[in-house]
Amino acid sequence: MLSDILQAFITLWGGKNAYPTEEKINQNLKQLRYEAWFQDLFSNHTGLFMENKEIRYVIGAVDLDKVLKNEKDKSKFHEVLLILIDKKQR
Repeated sequence: MLSDILQAFITLWGGKNAYPTEEKINQNLKQLRYEAWFQDLFSNHTGLFMENKEIRYVIGAVDLDKVLKNEKDKSKFHEVLLILIDKKQR
């Protein structure tokens, strides 16, 4: 079920070439670190953001500029990250 949600999310915001490069992932992480809502999340879960392949994949696959321009999309993206973090902490 979670993988279906993630696939739909990536298709909607990231397009069909959803295999991000490390460069794209790191670029998106750097951009996200300017977002207030992401700063606490990143500081509390730095290890997951740096090492977890599923979280890194989602971060790199989205069209971050599009997501950050729309409050609803930003909220959904935040929610997906929280779900992934919660899943990894179990």
